Amino acid sequence: MCDYSEGEWVRTTTPPPYNGTSCGGGTIKPGQDCISHGRPDTGYLQWRWRPRRCDLPPFSPADFLHAARGRHVAFVGDSLARNQCESLVCLLTSEFPADLIRGSNDGGADRDGNEARKFRRWVFPTHDVTVSVFWSPFLVNGTEKSAAVGGIDHNRLYLDQPDERWAAEVGEIDVVVLSAGHWFLHPAMYYEHGEFIGCHNCPEPNRTDTGFFSVFRLAVRNSLREIITRSTKSQSPKSKLAVVTTFSPAHFEGEWDARNACARAEPYAAGEKEVGFMDREMWKSEAEEVAAAAADAAARRARVRVEALQVTAMAAMRADAHPGPYMSAFPFAAGERERVPNDCVHWCLPGAIDTWNEILLQMVKRWREGDESSSR
Repeated sequence: MCDYSEGEWVRTTTPPPYNGTSCGGGTIKPGQDCISHGRPDTGYLQWRWRPRRCDLPPFSPADFLHAARGRHVAFVGDSLARNQCESLVCLLTSEFPADLIRGSNDGGADRDGNEARKFRRWVFPTHDVTVSVFWSPFLVNGTEKSAAVGGIDHNRLYLDQPDERWAAEVGEIDVVVLSAGHWFLHPAMYYEHGEFIGCHNCPEPNRTDTGFFSVFRLAVRNSLREIITRSTKSQSPKSKLAVVTTFSPAHFEGEWDARNACARAEPYAAGEKEVGFMDREMWKSEAEEVAAAAADAAARRARVRVEALQVTAMAAMRADAHPGPYMSAFPFAAGERERVPNDCVHWCLPGAIDTWNEILLQMVKRWREGDESSSR
């Protein structure tokens, strides 16, 4: 099996298969539609990931839909899970039509004013494939901090409780892609079995800061366990694929609203930049929990394949591929500005994150091939 996590970004002349115009229906979040928002350079589109010891084929919409025929693919997590989901939908709709059949199932206002983006579902009728996204920034049950008057200024996580907004549908999901991490960096209080167990940047006095690494690990562990447990209880003869997309590093240089917060024009070369301590710890936690969950699934004879989509190292090299100031449309139309909001976390679409789905395609193909051979 190929290790896609090691390699380098190499130049390509192949144009991206979609853009903000061709991927219709408002699929791409406006703040990540960098070309339409006036980003003048397009060099970030001219790079392709080349693994060190194997090949990574370009994304094929036909191959993905064939491998996922009759199945439901769901992305669960934060806005980077949504970023990857929107990339996949755009890649697929570059060749096959899709129907958006569900928007929001949750009230209130999204941080970006677009609640419907948190819970969306597309159907590809040519292959009976469903693609969904579920907003769940902690993977487990939690109360998000709120900027509203009277709202809490920190997160609250209940680590022993699944987030039923997605967990309740596990029985109907065949491929579940978990992706989270950045929301764990915010101040938070942690609870388990109704008891306070720790906090990060503790918002209450006389509390000992426990940090977030162990809590992030536990959230990943419990979420994978929930998938395996519910799948074991299910009477469905179909197998499942559970994927954890590992932590995607941010690239802020200096202050978040500095003109050049993430202004790099090219990827880092292999070996030029080390993965940061925090990013590596998050990655390590996810990889270890995936290995443990895979062993657990095997021991319980659960028909669940568990894998890590290890993007942390390749993502760390792509400081050039974020929206930066172009999270807002034409931010310099009235002239240069010394201070401007930047997005150095999410990825321009099309862009580097399309590679995540090239790897996901190979994982889905292996899963279906293994599923078909075991059923013969």
